[in-house]
Amino acid sequence: MSDEKQARDKLWEMIKRARFAMFVTAEPDGALRGRPMTPIQKEFDGSLWFFAKSDADVVRAVQANAEVCLTYGNSSAADFVSVSGHASVVTDVNQKRELWSTSVQAWLPEGPESPSVVLLAVRALSGEYWNSENQWVTLFSVARALSTSTTPKNVGEHRKVAL
Repeated sequence: MSDEKQARDKLWEMIKRARFAMFVTAEPDGALRGRPMTPIQKEFDGSLWFFAKSDADVVRAVQANAEVCLTYGNSSAADFVSVSGHASVVTDVNQKRELWSTSVQAWLPEGPESPSVVLLAVRALSGEYWNSENQWVTLFSVARALSTSTTPKNVGEHRKVAL
């Protein structure tokens, strides 16, 4: 397996462990706005998927400017991910049915057939992750850095990934 494929696989594994993403869009005035959203797919096909109400601010923001950033964090596993890409609004009922689950039903009781329920598809272009495989090593490194007035060393892996 290539090094780049391993990095993509690791990035996806870290995304799967995160329960929420911050979905960051650009507002008309140029300000960046993030909002928590729940990722929904089980496999990575090049896009990351989210359900939303058709009249939600995030949908309007994507329609105005497709460039978005998704950030994921899992502090208990020391996993942090950032993905940049282009978002689009998907209204295809078959796609909504395919990704539908009981947890989505709780938030969007109208169901996948409703035009008021849409999907946001983010075509991932690049990603970046920070990961500490061993939290004890990280804690020791930080404590050592504090006691010696240096910067922590060996605190994990950081990688940029082309998607």
